[in-house]
Amino acid sequence: MIKFKSATILALVGMMFTVAPLLRAEDRMRPGLWEMTTTLVGKPSRTRSTCFTPAMVELANQPAQMLREATAKAVAKNGLCTLKDFKMDGNTISTTQVCGSKSTTITSTYSRDAFDTVVTSTEREIPVVHMQGKFLGACK
Repeated sequence: MIKFKSATILALVGMMFTVAPLLRAEDRMRPGLWEMTTTLVGKPSRTRSTCFTPAMVELANQPAQMLREATAKAVAKNGLCTLKDFKMDGNTISTTQVCGSKSTTITSTYSRDAFDTVVTSTEREIPVVHMQGKFLGACK
């Protein structure tokens, strides 16, 4: 069984918002209050609300090459992993990172008001993390 430390999960989540959507401007994730539900394999779902500021969303909407470079830098930060693949197809972004003999693929589909992210690992055939988000409105 794969064991994830809280810091690992937060890093994956953080990375996904760094590698957020590169869609037509009208389709991008927007700033505001978002409800996110995260499910880890074998664990109950957790739901939290997060306020995404305009600056956070602006970062997420970088041009493709800049986004790829930022993702590669974030993945390599610990010195143990590298970005193997980065694909954008319509409103879906998929990345694969390699850490030694393990690889992790993160696939996210975005719209202005929702996202769906699935994390899989070479250690398991089933998703190890599933995160869904929905826009709630203005930050409180």
